[in-house]
Amino acid sequence: MGRTVGGGVPRVVMIGVLASALGACGSSSAPTGVPGDGPAGPQRQTIHNVANACWLLHSDAGYVTADATAADYGLSEDASQATSFYFKPSALGAYLLLSDYHREPGERGSKSLLGISDPAGELLDALGNFVGEVGYLIGGVGDITDIVLDPLGPGGGIVRPIGDEVGGIGDGLGGINVNPQLAMVDEASDLAVWNLVPAATDRFSLVSAVTGQKLAASNGVLALTGVVTEGIYTDFDLVAAEDCDAYPEVGTQARLVDARGPAKYLREVPLFTQAPGAPAYDADDVFGYVDAHAHVTAYEFIGGRVNYGDPFHKFGIDHALDDCAVNHGPQGLLGIIETATSGFNPVHETRGWPDFPFWPRYDSLQHHQTYYKWIERAWLGGLRLLVNHYTGNELLCQLNPQKENDCDFEANWRLQAQRLREMQDYIDAQTGGPGEGWLRIVDNPADARAVIADGKLAVVQGIEISKVFNCGEFLGQPECSREQIVERLDAAYAAGVRHIFPVHKFDNAFGGVYPTESFGIGTILHVGNLAETGHLQEFEACPEHYEGPSTETQGGVNPLGIIDQLLYQVEYLNGQISSTAPLPPLLPPTETGLCNIRGLTELGRYFVEELMRRGMFIEVDHTSSKGIDRILEIAEANGYPGVISSHDWTYVESFLDRIVAGGGTIGRFAAQRDGWVDVLRRANARPARDRVADVVSTGVASDVNGIAHLPRNNSEPMPLYPFRSVDGRVEFDEQVTGDHVFNLYEGRGVAHYGLYPDQIADMQRYSADRSEAEIAEALRAMFSSAEAYLRQWEAVEAWRR
Repeated sequence: MGRTVGGGVPRVVMIGVLASALGACGSSSAPTGVPGDGPAGPQRQTIHNVANACWLLHSDAGYVTADATAADYGLSEDASQATSFYFKPSALGAYLLLSDYHREPGERGSKSLLGISDPAGELLDALGNFVGEVGYLIGGVGDITDIVLDPLGPGGGIVRPIGDEVGGIGDGLGGINVNPQLAMVDEASDLAVWNLVPAATDRFSLVSAVTGQKLAASNGVLALTGVVTEGIYTDFDLVAAEDCDAYPEVGTQARLVDARGPAKYLREVPLFTQAPGAPAYDADDVFGYVDAHAHVTAYEFIGGRVNYGDPFHKFGIDHALDDCAVNHGPQGLLGIIETATSGFNPVHETRGWPDFPFWPRYDSLQHHQTYYKWIERAWLGGLRLLVNHYTGNELLCQLNPQKENDCDFEANWRLQAQRLREMQDYIDAQTGGPGEGWLRIVDNPADARAVIADGKLAVVQGIEISKVFNCGEFLGQPECSREQIVERLDAAYAAGVRHIFPVHKFDNAFGGVYPTESFGIGTILHVGNLAETGHLQEFEACPEHYEGPSTETQGGVNPLGIIDQLLYQVEYLNGQISSTAPLPPLLPPTETGLCNIRGLTELGRYFVEELMRRGMFIEVDHTSSKGIDRILEIAEANGYPGVISSHDWTYVESFLDRIVAGGGTIGRFAAQRDGWVDVLRRANARPARDRVADVVSTGVASDVNGIAHLPRNNSEPMPLYPFRSVDGRVEFDEQVTGDHVFNLYEGRGVAHYGLYPDQIADMQRYSADRSEAEIAEALRAMFSSAEAYLRQWEAVEAWRR
């Protein structure tokens, strides 16, 4: 003990005084892997503020010691023999107690943890989850009272002298004890999780999360107990310690260079205050951008075995991002959806932690890209609002042979919502307790403003699913009633959901979908529409414009002749093929393109009105052009400002103009350098009803984990690092996860969510064909988008009232 471990994970020194959450975000000059969280300053200990720090365990029976040779823990009255434990939270008030960690570059790492052993391999699954019988486990582990007390003596007095061995109480097999016991275990699992419980003044009990027994010390013996007995001590002091191994974690490689912390308001940032002719900003105008379209919880979609990786894990980074073979098979050969959506040869390196030889990358769509520390890095770079959409596809889930979750999306969105709350709690656990983390889930604009004012990231919930609330259609007949719509919509609203897509990927009871022509996923969806609805997507030539009054979807028979429809189908399929392998057209293309013949249904109109009545954001992306036109007409007729295009799936610029003219907002996919500047500057040409001072804002649409590429960066390596955030208050270096140094120029582009600050900095510095004034204009459009989103939400709330 006392060494520096491999892979950049250092010994933790002087942890008695914990680093503040902002002051320890990971420094470009500090070794990689220093935990970036922890409450500030010396204070009275609680079950939460001892997180990510080193402690000695002391009871009236002595200090807890480690015996690496015997793979066991014991007791000593000599404080110099005590073992330092790193308290890594697995959840609020629950900890993994690490006494040793070592990892050489390229290795996964080896741990020593206080826990319960599983010598027969029957209590835990391959992922470390407890799957045994609690009663059997308690019987096998036994109780310290069976060891140190004489049941025949008066009052059950202590009879074992200090130093006696504890053996002989378990079952044996071939000379090996196969019963579980308190021991030094080498891997995190449920059997190594301890709930920290307040006990006597300034003391704590450690309770096994599985058995409910307390860690107990008596007469030189350390074991477990389920009873309170005189002479057996279950209360421990946590004594601040020096020099212990940190639990493996990811750094942000972000360092504060301004004591005020990241900027909260536009009036604090020179980009806005020093602009030519800059107007006066309101005191509470929020600085930062909104990612209006993300899928942090998509690791649970389509059965839960498609998108590999987790944004957090109770056992840490080496479990969250380990090896995708568990989902994608050996060499990735079973990753059918990964192959279909990403366009790769299915064979790929499956290993993640610690060196990540293949994934994550900007164009690998089924490897998770939003580990929570990567999100934290984006937040430090200016992200202030994130809309997390619960997504999935029931048909793809049913076809997927590998699944562990319910394909019914009414169950699945609730599972994803549960995971989002668990992530919030996990971040709180790393940072000092409930409400102390840098991320908060919100369901109204006032709370969102308060969260941002507190220097945190506000997260809003949405739903994007092909059969929202199970309202599909088959051969034109809806599969839900108005009463069911109201009941399910009310449940979602009560859970905090505020964004809804009426249509997504397939035609449904509310309307038609916008056709996807890309080969691969577009082909799957085209055939899937037939399986889901009983009919193919049906097309017509798009109108030249969408300014005039529209009509409701015609029911029943396709108004086009069957020959015309077959020709449109051929044109559509030819477009899919030519998007990958350019071929001459089989038929002359329709001059204005192909549109879905289905618009908004009568039930869809009712649904839109119900969304308005509750003051919810109506997401028009993915809806057919005819359907979007009708939704906008309804909103315009009612003066409703809650329409949004969050991620570039309308394909009609005039729709975007109508959205902002009605008080809505839009999000655009990030691009690279000059192209991104142009996309952002396009906002100022729009007829927006609302401006943030003189700026028409445009949010970011990452669509991360949503079967969509993140931005590429195909530039030659450039001298970018270290760089400063747009507000000038945070300095970033190359992000390091395990052994892998991530930057924009290694061929992976924005490989994960934490590289958005890098892409922004690259755009600022290297958009060579755009002037400084044009770049600044683009940045103002982006970094005022959080304020624009909040104003839209407030206008929706006012309309509702």
